[in-house]
Amino acid sequence: MRTVIRTCNLTGLTIMLLACFSRVAGAAWPLDPTANLPLCTAGNFQGSNPQATRQPQTITSVGAGCTIITWEDYRAGGADIYAQRILADGTLDPVWPLNGRALCVNASNQTGPTIIADGAGGAIVTWMDSRNFSSRIYAQRVKADGTMAWTLDGVALCPPTTDGQLYPTIATDGAGGAIVAWEEARGGNFDIYAQRIRAGGLVDPNWPVTGSVLCSATNNQVYPQIAQDGAGGAIVTWWDWRNMLPGDTSTDIYAQRVLANGVMSWAPNGVSLCRAAGEQQDPTISADGFGGAIVAWEDRRLYYQIYAQRVRTNGTTVWPTDGVALSGAPPWIAASPVIAADGDGGAIVAWPGGNIFVALGIFAQHVLAAGAIDPRWPTEGRALGTIAVDSTHPTTVSDGQGGAIVTWEDNRNDDGDIYAQRVSPDGTPRWLTDGAPVCTAENRQYYPLIAADGPGNAVITWTDTRNGNEDVYAQRIQANGSLGGGVVDVPRELAVDFALDPVRPNPMRGRSIVVSFTLAVSGNASLELFDVAGRRLTSRDLGSLGTGRHAVELGIASRLAPGIYLVRLRQGSAIRVSRVAVLG
Repeated sequence: MRTVIRTCNLTGLTIMLLACFSRVAGAAWPLDPTANLPLCTAGNFQGSNPQATRQPQTITSVGAGCTIITWEDYRAGGADIYAQRILADGTLDPVWPLNGRALCVNASNQTGPTIIADGAGGAIVTWMDSRNFSSRIYAQRVKADGTMAWTLDGVALCPPTTDGQLYPTIATDGAGGAIVAWEEARGGNFDIYAQRIRAGGLVDPNWPVTGSVLCSATNNQVYPQIAQDGAGGAIVTWWDWRNMLPGDTSTDIYAQRVLANGVMSWAPNGVSLCRAAGEQQDPTISADGFGGAIVAWEDRRLYYQIYAQRVRTNGTTVWPTDGVALSGAPPWIAASPVIAADGDGGAIVAWPGGNIFVALGIFAQHVLAAGAIDPRWPTEGRALGTIAVDSTHPTTVSDGQGGAIVTWEDNRNDDGDIYAQRVSPDGTPRWLTDGAPVCTAENRQYYPLIAADGPGNAVITWTDTRNGNEDVYAQRIQANGSLGGGVVDVPRELAVDFALDPVRPNPMRGRSIVVSFTLAVSGNASLELFDVAGRRLTSRDLGSLGTGRHAVELGIASRLAPGIYLVRLRQGSAIRVSRVAVLG
């Protein structure tokens, strides 16, 4: 099975879950939170600077298998990009070099990698690159065997510009390539750009050579975050200064959808998700599974809170104007949210926060597809861990069963450790009251990143100073909160993709709607038909089907009103969406 995952970047260390299988002899994942799996202990330091302030992107994943982790590496003095692959049982892939495979070792500095799966057992990594005395965005595809698929040291996504290209964020295009968005001060202020690179390493000739302009409004637009739209394009959100007046600090949240051909789908310069008074910042995004997205952000219209908004595939917002409040009223505070889709049009959002009566900790909230707060959850959010005086840098991923797994940096033991909590759709914490220990080794561990590894399981990686330098470590945590486990003895040759084929013919009239798809694993799965308003018209349970290719009749076009319909394939947290037009 191959897995597709969105990425998470924290100024250096990125994790993704890939489908890769090999015959292995036995489980090697450590069972002790003071042990863990070392991925790179080379000289100097690897990973992210502990003083870095960039917040993580959302991570989504499907299936189970191996992991690929990428990081900034300073073993040669300057910053290079390296990656490592972990087999499903927790052993390092023997065909990859010890301490990681170099993806780019150009004499200049390469920083800020982000990563996605390529759908063929490998990965696409993008980064900021200072070669030629200007910051540019580069990308490289690494195969499952650790060899480079593209040009040595990567492919430039955009020609050099005066003020450089910064902070790339990446999403799959669903065809083995990627769409990358970044911020750039090409016109004097920072604007948002994007480019598509195909599976073969060619920048898409249908897109502008210098990238598609998602937003060039007045003042600055920064901190882009991206999610695939399920149709070969992407939805990008950002922090926007266009409405700021002299002496004002008000900032807003905007978003734009770019199609697979590089054309903007929504209004020029994007649609407003929140224009409330005060500052809105640090947006995070997740696909909603219906061709749209859910965006959460830190909101200071009155005090520090977390808000969220859902935007449809056509660019209209679903929830109340300026978003839905997810965190509590004063004296509560909240900042820097992360997000995981719940698989049914809603999301679970987590953040560091607290109040003067409750120790600072990690909290989460479940917002339903229609925009209501799940009534089973506390109105101010569910506490996932509150022992630590300072719990920071949470990241989260869907648990594949409507809930989420959240991991964070935790200083309850005074030096910074890694903890995690799994929360059910109803808001019940599944593990220890204040989180399960993932790493409690000596010295500081920070900036954890997470990827799903089958229903309820996850692989977590972080920057680790137990040896005196910054190294890269990882650990697998199981659905019950214990460490270790993992898939063993699965042959590579059985690997298949999780995929939904385009509905054909399209448009159609009076025909049976037959949908072809591929299931990567056996188990619960469903095929559903929705109208553009998000109403489920019919569904098929696919649980009796096994791994491989299938075709299922989902309905008769003549029974439907003319219009656009969405076909959704879902298995665990993995979702694929295709559109079909029905004629009268």
